[in-house]
Amino acid sequence: MRKRPLCVVLLLLAAGILFAHSRWKEKIPIYESEEMSLLCELEEITEKENSCTLLVSDVHSNQKLLCHKMKLYTGADTELPGELHIGNLLQIEASVSSFSEPGNPGQFNEYQYNTEQGISYKGFATKISIRDNRRDFLQDSLYKLRCYFSRIIDACCEEKTAGIISAMVLGDKTDLSEETKRLYQENGIAHVLAISGLHISLIGAGLFFLLRKYVMPMQAAVVVTMILLVLYGILTGFSVSTQRAVCMMGCMLFARIVGRRYDPLSALALSAILELLVHPYVLFQTGFQLSYGTVAGIVIFVKYFQDMDLGNNILPQAFLGSLGIQLVTLPILLSSYFEISLYSVVANVILLPLMGGILTASIGGIAIGCMHLLLGKFCFGFVHYCFLFFDVVCHVLGNLPCASLVIGKPYLWQILLYYAGILLFCLWQKKSPHHRNLLILVLGLVVLCLPVHRVSGLQITNLDVGQGDCTCIRTNQGTMLVDGGSSDVKEVGKYRIVPFLKSQGISRLDTIFVTHSDGDHISGIQEILEAENHMGLDIGAVVLPQIEKKDEGYLAFAALCQKAGVPLVYMEKGDRVTLGEVQLLCLHPYSSYDWESENDYSLVLQLQYQQFTGMLTGDLEMAGEQELFKNLRTVDYLKVGHHGSNGSSSTEFLNSLMPRLSVVSCGRNNRYGHPHQELLERLAAVGTKVVRTDYGGAVTVSCDGEAWQVEQYCGGG
Repeated sequence: MRKRPLCVVLLLLAAGILFAHSRWKEKIPIYESEEMSLLCELEEITEKENSCTLLVSDVHSNQKLLCHKMKLYTGADTELPGELHIGNLLQIEASVSSFSEPGNPGQFNEYQYNTEQGISYKGFATKISIRDNRRDFLQDSLYKLRCYFSRIIDACCEEKTAGIISAMVLGDKTDLSEETKRLYQENGIAHVLAISGLHISLIGAGLFFLLRKYVMPMQAAVVVTMILLVLYGILTGFSVSTQRAVCMMGCMLFARIVGRRYDPLSALALSAILELLVHPYVLFQTGFQLSYGTVAGIVIFVKYFQDMDLGNNILPQAFLGSLGIQLVTLPILLSSYFEISLYSVVANVILLPLMGGILTASIGGIAIGCMHLLLGKFCFGFVHYCFLFFDVVCHVLGNLPCASLVIGKPYLWQILLYYAGILLFCLWQKKSPHHRNLLILVLGLVVLCLPVHRVSGLQITNLDVGQGDCTCIRTNQGTMLVDGGSSDVKEVGKYRIVPFLKSQGISRLDTIFVTHSDGDHISGIQEILEAENHMGLDIGAVVLPQIEKKDEGYLAFAALCQKAGVPLVYMEKGDRVTLGEVQLLCLHPYSSYDWESENDYSLVLQLQYQQFTGMLTGDLEMAGEQELFKNLRTVDYLKVGHHGSNGSSSTEFLNSLMPRLSVVSCGRNNRYGHPHQELLERLAAVGTKVVRTDYGGAVTVSCDGEAWQVEQYCGGG
């Protein structure tokens, strides 16, 4: 460290930011779809097929500064002027909202992600007009150039290949398919989709070589190369990884001019210091952490593995170098994605050597395509077949046993102990034998991957899925899910249910109970069943109510289960399912029950775990409740029926149960007005504690068999 004072400065700066973040948080007003007239400057445009996203700055409303940055979305109905330019002063009519905070463990934190970039609000624009047609000539010209390059790529490539090339070369992920993102992420090669050090090194080294050899002296070549690299960075959006790579390239070229040795760790530290001084809270972004962690892994471990005397065999060196990157970035990946690809090192060793050729061919294809589309298509042909090879490798590795290992989100103490081991490894590299150093890393991996999310006893979590239902029941013997859907959250399975499960280290659902076929109870489960590999989850069986009269939704869902290869089990009154000491007894319906509303054939499950009792009622309404009175007894926990509708949970029903805790699963400001005031009054009358998922997020009940406690996820909202 004495030889690298910049590394010490970086550690102190990061510690200061962490301290400041824990003590002071900026409080801004909260808006929920508030109509406003905004005056702002256009800073960035991201175009999609029938819409676009605008990043605007210096946003004023009623002649007062509202915020420094805002993200605005347009739709097919938005009134737009003829053409927008970067730097335009815009008058915008928009519905403004605050970014949402997560309602469940594992859920993406939209608020944190955007506020760390200085973006305070989002809005949907209904009308946009140009108040002043002024332009930022440089930014606008580069934006137009990027759009032109994007059109060349689209004209020369098929859709999937075009999306990948645009992401890799132009930093535009708009047309990148979800399938590609998922496939690359699962195999640990998602980093190839971002502008990285490899891009900058290839472009920078190529430019410098050509300029230095054929055009100008070294000093001038360095200046021109850096100017062109900065322009390329602006062209591609200047992501964190691009800024880091440009800064490090500048340090390397400057070291060459002055005749000093280039130290990559010091250059990495300088880049991070400059970035944090401008945007302090970028420290908490996964992109920042992965970008700098990857380079740190290369610098630290490649040198270490080179000292292990592997000879001139490139393959072991490449494998161990890739392994070093994985070791440094593992806690970051687990904190964000909760699982690791066991074969990602292999995927990187096989595929990364192709990246130089892919980037060269892509840049060449764009340049040639600007002059002649047919020749451009020829260049992109090589890239297309490389990506086909990528897909083959990813699918082969993804189908191997234990391809993905769900660990769960590590706790802070695990991460700190792990990185303490990495630090000891770095300090003792030259003072300790290789096997002892490797033992430190192995112990760190064991600590990081400890199954800390296992439960002892019973845990019931009612997830915040908006206007819908999803209940997760866990013991140390396994996991069950009761319903999983939403009527107001899109892709609720992908963005709420599965992230929660994986954040808790859950990769298997022993049983999924579907109370009835309404979309707000099954939409997320449908997503999981339809997805390849069931989104990485192993499903034991799906349970449906046994009824003679079946609606179309019921039949369609049963057919989906059969198509997905998941065993179907039918349950009626008197049937039981057990998981360890947890028993779920079906109280309703019986097979010949003649229901009038789909809600009234809902599975009603009575839960028993030692002395703890509970009741889950789906969307059961008062007509169905009449069938239950003779079998009811008092319970500790009640999942309130039909999201708190006045048509459920009658006074007689509640008086029979006398629940100590009642959980209402509903969406904030939902259009149905759930929970209804009359229902809340009936719950108050029986003296039960009422907890709602729309305010406070997921509700978790933990029980050791006798005593139990309830917690609500504080990030909800």
